[in-house]
Amino acid sequence: MKSHLLFIAGGLLAISSSALAMSLNYQEVGYNIEARGARAVVAELAKAGQLPAVENNIKLGDDNWIAMAPKLADAGNANFTAGVKSALSSALIYNPAAVLKAVSDSKSLTLSEICTAPADVKDSAAKASFQQRAAHTLSTIRNSDMMSQRDSCLAELKKLS
Repeated sequence: MKSHLLFIAGGLLAISSSALAMSLNYQEVGYNIEARGARAVVAELAKAGQLPAVENNIKLGDDNWIAMAPKLADAGNANFTAGVKSALSSALIYNPAAVLKAVSDSKSLTLSEICTAPADVKDSAAKASFQQRAAHTLSTIRNSDMMSQRDSCLAELKKLS
């Protein structure tokens, strides 16, 4: 009986150590980044096939994932960094204030990289549509602390036409 309980306890410990790979919780990912560093966490997420889900959470405009994006982008995985940048571009339509804040707080992400069409927006009609939608949502930002970033982002978006 004792060996059976030890086996179960060991199994639970193994499950909890791989919880990051199974559940994509921004709090847990953020904690792990602080504890172990972004490079290790991104490598683990990549191994678990979770990077597309992270990119999707950013793309859909989730405040918490957007705030974490600069750390994730600095993790040393070039393909994932490109995906994070594209996801932030997409998120301009849903949560422009959070995107501008994340980029302004970042040492490595620039408005010129983010205030452009996402990688999956290829043809000119789709780029024009994205530009229009992003410009509209950016124009809703009225916070005086963000006006400079907003105006810079709008100027970058105009380059799409």
